[in-house]
Amino acid sequence: MDLEMVFNELSARTLAPDISTARQWMAELIRTMVAAKGCGLKGIRIQADFHVMVLAENYPLSRWRNDNEVNREERTFLRTLATKTPLSVDIPDIQIKIKVEDPGCELSLHGIQAEGFKVSYYLETLAISLNSESLWNSSCIKLELIQIDENGELIEESVEVIHASQKNHVLEHANWIQKRQQTGVADGLELWNRRAELFSSLEFSDRVSQQIESLVDPKMLRQVVRKLFELDELSKSWIDGALNLANLPSKASPESESRLKEFREQLNIQCLDGKKRIFSLHIRMTPGAWRLHFCTELGPGKIIIGYIGIKIE
Repeated sequence: MDLEMVFNELSARTLAPDISTARQWMAELIRTMVAAKGCGLKGIRIQADFHVMVLAENYPLSRWRNDNEVNREERTFLRTLATKTPLSVDIPDIQIKIKVEDPGCELSLHGIQAEGFKVSYYLETLAISLNSESLWNSSCIKLELIQIDENGELIEESVEVIHASQKNHVLEHANWIQKRQQTGVADGLELWNRRAELFSSLEFSDRVSQQIESLVDPKMLRQVVRKLFELDELSKSWIDGALNLANLPSKASPESESRLKEFREQLNIQCLDGKKRIFSLHIRMTPGAWRLHFCTELGPGKIIIGYIGIKIE
């Protein structure tokens, strides 16, 4: 599956104090993109104003391109790198394209809309930044996702986007990029058939089989895949003691006492060992009212998935 980088336009809001620093920033950005391309990312999605970006006072990107004091290979790489603009052009998944272009769905950083990160999040790919602020010297950026679901309810949640502003960040994500390229699934049936390969630290109840196999909506399919990967990674890192849900990127919570009492039968799900367990812990999938219920009773290194579907009512 082809993946692309996405440029974080917020990293260009800070001007370099001088031309020398601007050159250094661009050199590091080019090294980062070269490393990403070496990991298999095919090109970069950019904003319409990328090519008129100003790096320092009286030093726009156009001047950098013609600056003889800049390494020619760096300038040539940027000219020859496959770019796509606007950000949402040629997104094959129509549901993702709609979400990316939906003004009612906002991804923000410290209250500022982040269009590049929004595209990165929904395409599940790498965001690339100029290392212009200490904020960008991180391999993962936390943002706030705000959207209105199909029932008109305002949903706010914290999300993470894989990120790089230097070569080492890309190398840190090399295995993730490779796995992301290899794990694109066409539908729920393929997801179910490859569950052991993709999620080695998860166990699935028999009940989940039909729920996963029936997934056809690409938007919800990617949501399910994303949440399962998060749980699989969490399970792999769970060595001893109680599971720390704070290490899960998505918010997970138990059912309320009233819901446990009302829906105990539906939440009491038979597992592969023949035992029935209460699947109170759940992750919400938005937009919509989908839930993924899981159980940690098997102990470290194994999480059981018991239910994936519309909120139990």
